[in-house]
Amino acid sequence: MTQHIEVLILAAGAASRYGSAKQLINHQGKSLLQHCIDKANEVCPSRVSVVLGANRELIEPLISQAKVIQNHNWQQGLGASIAAGVDHIDPQSDGLLILLADQIALTTDDLNLLIAAFGGDNTVSAYYAGRRGVPAIFPQSHYAELELLSGDSGAKELLQRVDLNAVEIDLPLAAMDIDTPEDWVQFLDSNH
Repeated sequence: MTQHIEVLILAAGAASRYGSAKQLINHQGKSLLQHCIDKANEVCPSRVSVVLGANRELIEPLISQAKVIQNHNWQQGLGASIAAGVDHIDPQSDGLLILLADQIALTTDDLNLLIAAFGGDNTVSAYYAGRRGVPAIFPQSHYAELELLSGDSGAKELLQRVDLNAVEIDLPLAAMDIDTPEDWVQFLDSNH
């Protein structure tokens, strides 16, 4: 039985450390965000939503094959984006895969590993840098909790809970996210 998994890509931040809308960094002819959307569509076709906030008017016209969710409280951080997103996904879905737009090194194989480990009632998270993190899949039973998130820690606190029925997947590539121009240069250098 195939699980119905919705995908939520978080791309609402102002990218203040980067200095411009990092969601639109061009890589091999596509924006960082579009790369993420395309990977998500490969594993969960037609179930991809993007949460936008800062720079929405710049970003929205340049993305395709994703539903756009506007987070009016994007300044409140990742938690507010997750809450806004969960509010707009199919409440009957089995699970929700949360991705960050700037985890550029992740592959569709990585995402498929997460999906393969999801049984419908467990949480599956990437494991890197010594702890659980996103990308992660949350079962429907956690939607209400996700809708209450706020602040910048996002789903991290939920993922670190000891009582969580969690499967950890070793995904070292998830540790590579683009926060500064230096991160971007480092990523490009690592791919040559």
